[in-house]
Amino acid sequence: MSFKRIACGTQTHALCIDISASGILFEASESVEVGRALEVRTFPANRIAPPVTALIEIIRCTKTDDGHYRIVGVIKGIKSQAPDLDTV
Repeated sequence: MSFKRIACGTQTHALCIDISASGILFEASESVEVGRALEVRTFPANRIAPPVTALIEIIRCTKTDDGHYRIVGVIKGIKSQAPDLDTV
């Protein structure tokens, strides 16, 4: 997955740990401030779920023992979702 800061447009790669209809948990090499708006893009490894671009608000960011950051965001809206090519 990747995320982009809305204010400055800087894009960063991250590891998606969990995603649901209302939120996302991911790990990144840099911190993100609580309250910050991000655009996230997921690229699932399997075809069960399509790629998604969503707007999120960060509600938690904690540093891990290995120096990375676990970041939790609330999904505020889905920007785009690619159609399943098998059903088109």
